[in-house]
Amino acid sequence: MPMAIAELRRAEDADQHSTESSLAVRRRPKRLGSFSYRDPAHAELPHVVSFSGGRSSAALTFMAAEEGLLDPGRGDVVLFANTSAEHPGTYEFAAECKQRIETDFGLPCFWLEFTTVEDAWRGEYWRKLSYRLVKPIPIEDDPEGFRSSGELFEDLVSLQGMLPNVHSRTCTAKLKLYPSHLLLSEWLGGTEGPAHSGHYWSVSDDGTAGGGGGWQPGASCEPLCAGPRHPIPRVGLPWKL
Repeated sequence: MPMAIAELRRAEDADQHSTESSLAVRRRPKRLGSFSYRDPAHAELPHVVSFSGGRSSAALTFMAAEEGLLDPGRGDVVLFANTSAEHPGTYEFAAECKQRIETDFGLPCFWLEFTTVEDAWRGEYWRKLSYRLVKPIPIEDDPEGFRSSGELFEDLVSLQGMLPNVHSRTCTAKLKLYPSHLLLSEWLGGTEGPAHSGHYWSVSDDGTAGGGGGWQPGASCEPLCAGPRHPIPRVGLPWKL
């Protein structure tokens, strides 16, 4: 009987050890590289990381970069869409992440903001949605810096004439998604951006508009409105702002 009890206890200990080992394996986080693409051809397409400025978003970005899943030569890019309503600590953390992403991995990390620009057609003027690239510096210290006092929210309410609500989540759609889509359409399209979006138009030495082809490397440029000071470069060209 004592031998049977001892064997039973050994069996219970073995089962417990096996269960703990199984749980440890299941709890072990997977490397991002262990996941496969839905279509193998997707591995050749530019990858876009939407960085929110939070810890989880930063962890995902750095894991992907460290595992070699992000490649600047492929046109990969990291985007931080500012809402002008983040905590001051979030801006500090996002600025540090931007520096590390660009310095350590050579990946472009753009800060962008929602903005509105004037457009016209057949003599009629209206405001339209656009975006502006900003530096990771408060606008109080640099006109090209980011806004952080709710200005974007006020601009959005002024444009729409209504407040965001549970039935119309316009903050996410207009302050983050739409500006990001506009930037990506220019980034992945290999263009410097259309002049009518309120960015830049090439000018001659005497200051008159000309060229008709948008910004070209080495050309002098003047802003049509409060837009990015640097045009979006073509994929493969120097992108440093």
